[in-house]
Amino acid sequence: MKQLSLSLKLVLMFCVLSAKAQSPRQYYHISNGWTDLNISGKIAGKFSWQLENQHRRQDQQGDYNPNTTTGNPYHNLNQHIFRPYIHYQMSPAVRFSLMPLGWIGSNRFSNGEPSAFFSELRIAPQVILTQQLNRLRIDHRFRYEFRWLGVNQPVDDKSFVYGGDFSTSTYRKRFRYQIKASMPLGKAKMEDKTWYVQAYNELMINMGEQVPNLNIFDQNRVLLGVGYRINSNLSVEMGYMQQSIFRFNNAAKNNVDINNILQVNLAISNFETFF
Repeated sequence: MKQLSLSLKLVLMFCVLSAKAQSPRQYYHISNGWTDLNISGKIAGKFSWQLENQHRRQDQQGDYNPNTTTGNPYHNLNQHIFRPYIHYQMSPAVRFSLMPLGWIGSNRFSNGEPSAFFSELRIAPQVILTQQLNRLRIDHRFRYEFRWLGVNQPVDDKSFVYGGDFSTSTYRKRFRYQIKASMPLGKAKMEDKTWYVQAYNELMINMGEQVPNLNIFDQNRVLLGVGYRINSNLSVEMGYMQQSIFRFNNAAKNNVDINNILQVNLAISNFETFF
């Protein structure tokens, strides 16, 4: 209940401060397609590992001009993300994790097409607290990110893959809180050949003394989806996500990106059992 109370306080704080932000806002809608390959396995005892490879694409941006969109959410590369994790399952209700070093590559856009590219290195500890309420499972995920953003590179420089220019870098920190609910359909618990539904909300807050008050809130993500657990080794998921990015970097300081995202995930578990 303490974790739930903290969650409600965070959501309330977000609503109050959002109401204080400049209004009216200018919203820009962009279609996205995200695919995620998630592989995990056991190490020993309570330790396990996870590798996440996410590919994010988006429609033509066109300086937010709706007349330049193609209608194809996979038109341009947006981001390529590689995140490894080490987990320690202290108990069924508590799991500690560490991303020792993740890599994120992102395109910058101008006149509808990618114009530059930059890489990011990231270290992130996190903890997940789990509540089981009959068939309903609720996860509270707390993640703190230490981020190093590299400099812009030419978009046609393909050396950006698993690389980047960090001759100078921008250091940032971000806190993320996600509350996620999932429930099997037609069965008392999650087992093989089970359909399930899931939903989550995730709030991202920029941290540090140099963050302007207007930019404290970075993003908010809401997802509704469905999944199918084929067996203990394989699950597939599909969902709709709305990602709100509070940029506030135009002349009026009121622009917000609304990304409408089709997300498709493939999760491979117990990888060691394949060998």
